[in-house]
Amino acid sequence: VPADQVLPKALELATEVTETAPISAMLNRTMLLRNMNTSPEEAHLVESRCIHALGRHPDNREGIKSFLEKRPPQFKGDPFKEAPDFYPWWKEVVTRSKL
Repeated sequence: VPADQVLPKALELATEVTETAPISAMLNRTMLLRNMNTSPEEAHLVESRCIHALGRHPDNREGIKSFLEKRPPQFKGDPFKEAPDFYPWWKEVVTRSKL
């Protein structure tokens, strides 16, 4: 992206993210942040679990239905109340001193 188009492109991508299902956006963001130091195989397994969980979520059906009906989706999922049962999948690193 040319330097003079970085901000408009970033805003375009940010708008696109805000128009997706909140639970999907939360899982995608978390995978980006938490899977940076994992192996490709481990990242694939986490992603597969997320895809499987989201495929059964009502927001998935709403996304398909709204696309077919050519209307904006009305996602109702709450990522804080409806996260998949395996979330969080990472182990927190303790960085505090025991002093």
